[in-house]
Amino acid sequence: MIDISFDKTLFKGICIPYARFSSEQQAEIGRKSLERQIGEAKRYAIQNDLFLNDDLIFADKGVSGYALQGGVAKTFEKGQMFTMLSLLQKVPAEERQNVYITFHNFDRFSRMSPDEAQKHFQEILNQGFNIVTTIDDCVYTRKDTDMDKMVLSIIHMCSAHYESEVKSKYVLDAYQRKRDVIEYLYNSPSQKGKHKHIGIKAYCPTWIKSEEVIYKYEDADGNEKLEALYQFSIDEDKAKVINKIFDMKIAGLGHTKICKQLNDSGVDTFQKGNYRKAKKWHIFSIHNLFKNEHVIGHTFLNQRRSVDFFDEEKNQFKTEQVKQIATAKLHDYYPYVVSEDKFRLAMKTLEDNKSSETRSEGKDKTHLFSQLMKCSCGGRMVFKSTKKKNVKKVDDYFEYLRCERSILNDGCEAENINYKAFEQQFVKYARHIDIESIVSDLSEALNDEYSLLSGKLSNALKEQDKAKLKATGLSKTFNSAINQGLDGSFVLDQIGENDKRLAQLAIEIADLERELRSAKPTEAKVEIPTLNKSLKSPNFEKVLEARKEINSYLKTKIRWLEVCSTKYHKFVIVCMVDNKIRTFSYQDEFASDLMFNSIKINTDSLSKNLADGLMIQLIQAVRLSLQGQTEVISNNDLIKYIVEVKRRYILDCESEFS
Repeated sequence: MIDISFDKTLFKGICIPYARFSSEQQAEIGRKSLERQIGEAKRYAIQNDLFLNDDLIFADKGVSGYALQGGVAKTFEKGQMFTMLSLLQKVPAEERQNVYITFHNFDRFSRMSPDEAQKHFQEILNQGFNIVTTIDDCVYTRKDTDMDKMVLSIIHMCSAHYESEVKSKYVLDAYQRKRDVIEYLYNSPSQKGKHKHIGIKAYCPTWIKSEEVIYKYEDADGNEKLEALYQFSIDEDKAKVINKIFDMKIAGLGHTKICKQLNDSGVDTFQKGNYRKAKKWHIFSIHNLFKNEHVIGHTFLNQRRSVDFFDEEKNQFKTEQVKQIATAKLHDYYPYVVSEDKFRLAMKTLEDNKSSETRSEGKDKTHLFSQLMKCSCGGRMVFKSTKKKNVKKVDDYFEYLRCERSILNDGCEAENINYKAFEQQFVKYARHIDIESIVSDLSEALNDEYSLLSGKLSNALKEQDKAKLKATGLSKTFNSAINQGLDGSFVLDQIGENDKRLAQLAIEIADLERELRSAKPTEAKVEIPTLNKSLKSPNFEKVLEARKEINSYLKTKIRWLEVCSTKYHKFVIVCMVDNKIRTFSYQDEFASDLMFNSIKINTDSLSKNLADGLMIQLIQAVRLSLQGQTEVISNNDLIKYIVEVKRRYILDCESEFS
């Protein structure tokens, strides 16, 4: 609850300032913009006998009101503007007339389209709050009937929107012009091979340093041109770390082991997040080094394109920004940090172990919960298997599961789970669930989705084959033209366009293959009790086959599966396609009545997105309750708590869309 209390014998109301400045440059110039806006709010409060609480000053730094997300300014979707408006919803209706929200002027309020800005502006007033623009000390209330004042407010909003729209267009035009220059320098026949390590600082890998330079070149007509660009160089310390990572990958180490070695050795990270530098090496940091050719200097430049789409949930059209490849490949754009030979060797090692699915099919990697279960902290469960040495010459393995974040000491306290004991407890529990009866309607839908995706993938692969044939033909045409002393530039343009399409198709095909793997058609009924005998077989090959069969089957039936394996809590939460949240303890010494639940959740009145959001909220509520972090002490308490969480969730959704 927001605290808007003040001494009404001394003050007429409470002033709540909001300030925003768009660029990092503004933030660096002595915080003058912020100080000016807050100073004006304090001046207005003093002159008009308003109380001002320093804890109720809201400011968004480095957020542009014009940075739109589907037609709505970012400030209304997140940040301090969003926080302020959310908190104000909790102010009692009778107190709202005493609240004065101050903006320096209307461009501080928002630079979205005037219609959208006016809608949000009027919505705040209709909720009973007052709005003040301190640039002219103009006060707006829901009771205003002064048409001149309201017309002026709309004009101010139009002016702010137009100003930002023009500035944004100038920035985009300048970037596109520079991008065209880079495309010319790297890929035109007259310039190809003459320029390297020069470019635009729209994005740089974290191991690249950049310095602004005035770059001299000749245009297509032979005229000398100057362009403000960036010269790229290598951070040598980071380059050594990257080479060490590639050496470890070639030696056969997985991402997790590489992270652990780097963290144990105290190697400093250089992967920055949105707000701070990462404290530890994570697998995504390692993965990012292998996902493109930046380490050997090659890249593409991208562009963002606005695409309209219809939001069925809100029944309105919106706009989203889509990233697209805008140039042919730029060779030697960055200085290389690893040799091409080392890069290709590392990529071959990755190809041999291309996906976790492929790895899970290996002899000592297969387990029942592969790509199905995660830790209650959200981390990935890692399966480890070591062959036992015994005199009986029978294949036998010591197997265990553990959270990846726990292995990396990354904030999770999960302990090792004895895999075989856990497997038997899970199978024992699953035997009492009639899985087939709850998924009888699922088969047809999955098969339809699979057929649709298969068709899309087939078309994409055919188009890729045609593009590859075209690439071969264009290459022959270009070589023939050069050999005959003809100008081959017209062919190079086609080669560039074809290369871009091939790159886009590679992304589309990878996405479709991933979707296809997750939408495999339902298979014949699997008899878990029968396969349980195979799980106990002394023949390890039979054990692996049974595990794979059950795993494939469970993937089509289970929507959510997590395990908590800390020192004081040992339980499983599983949710199948019937929307029942089931829980059980997998170790007897941690068992209690509270650990065993089967709670049916009714989501019939909700859309798919809202229903999924509700299930995540309820699973979190169950998790916290089983961990002793709520006041729940019995099964009945848990059901009441679930009902209350659901009620609050639906109310929040209704208020959001009302």
